[in-house]
Amino acid sequence: MADKVVPVDVRVLVVNWPSDALRGEVTRFCARHGVSRSWFYEVRARSRREDALSALQPRPRVPQARHRQAIALEVEELAVRIRKELADQGLDHGPITVRFHLLQAGVSAPAASTLARVFNRRGMVIAQPQKRPRSSYRRFAFAQVHECWQLDALEWRLADGSKCVIFQLLDDCSRYLLASLVAAAETSQAAIAVTRTGIGAFQVPCLLLSDNGTALNRDRLGQRTALVSYLTGLGVKPITGRPSHPQTQGKDERVHQPLQNWLRAHPAAASMAELQSLVDEFDDYYNHTRPHQSLQMRTPAQAVAQGPIALPPLPPLPPQTTPGAQPARVLVKPRHVAANGNISVRKHTIQLGWEHAKTRVTVLHTEAMVNVFDQHGSHIRTVILEPGKTYYGNGRPKGGRHPSRKLSTLT
Repeated sequence: MADKVVPVDVRVLVVNWPSDALRGEVTRFCARHGVSRSWFYEVRARSRREDALSALQPRPRVPQARHRQAIALEVEELAVRIRKELADQGLDHGPITVRFHLLQAGVSAPAASTLARVFNRRGMVIAQPQKRPRSSYRRFAFAQVHECWQLDALEWRLADGSKCVIFQLLDDCSRYLLASLVAAAETSQAAIAVTRTGIGAFQVPCLLLSDNGTALNRDRLGQRTALVSYLTGLGVKPITGRPSHPQTQGKDERVHQPLQNWLRAHPAAASMAELQSLVDEFDDYYNHTRPHQSLQMRTPAQAVAQGPIALPPLPPLPPQTTPGAQPARVLVKPRHVAANGNISVRKHTIQLGWEHAKTRVTVLHTEAMVNVFDQHGSHIRTVILEPGKTYYGNGRPKGGRHPSRKLSTLT
């Protein structure tokens, strides 16, 4: 057993301790110098058993033997090396990913929690206590491939400091990167181009989820973008998340991180064409090599191959008009909600709810339908007008106030 590290002058006092010391002096001496009584008498015994010079020197510290249930040192070193190689390449290098690569190499890999402790013990982990625990996440994914696609863009800088954007089109079910496009700016033309590339390589999706960006989808504000017109012409339903709520597009937001790590690990691209080449290389790795935790460590390509595949939507029928008929008009008018939560549209009374009382809303209405949006562009209600009906309640019981209903993040 190794000795406690104690200054030599204290050891000298212990070795030369007088035999006629008063009762209690040893206890007071140990308390004053921060040593234990057992250590005091052990040093005294060593000075008598060996010699005084041996007692003045601490015993060498012998490294403890590894626990018999600990993982082999060779496996631990291999896991550390794999983690460092993945990190240097800008790839995911967490314990789950490292364990996957160990299994791929034919090694009997320990549990991911064991690898996490190894990496933490070796100082390879930066603590992030501000992050939400995984148990708080509410995971959602569509059941079929090509049932819903997600489209988003991130900003990037070239070697000369000039800005550009990278569009990423992702399948919600399989996490497959359908297409990526480097563009000079986030425009509707670029969004249509990357969407057309994905459709040409696969099929027409049923839904396309995006944020409320000017180039993507402005339906919540009563504005129709070129992308929305292109999608509806194919029978695709464009949907958006609630404003300032990027978690709805979480899968596409999440794929930005490994792409950025990949690009940082490579020399900065000098041109948009060079950056597009790097992005295409990443897409191939992401789709066919990188295991995905939410897919039970399958690759997105394997998830696509195993299906099921959603049926593409039917394009809308051309409108049938009679000779002399006037085309339907969409009127956009601001309204002030009354104190009782009602608004009046063309002699129709629509109940919105007390939580919207005395607020300003935007009304989009035709001869057959009324859509109401709040001042932030969030959809409140859609009413299909019926002949002879003038009052449209909100379905709540009369009397008393009720808690505000939670708005859906999808429309």
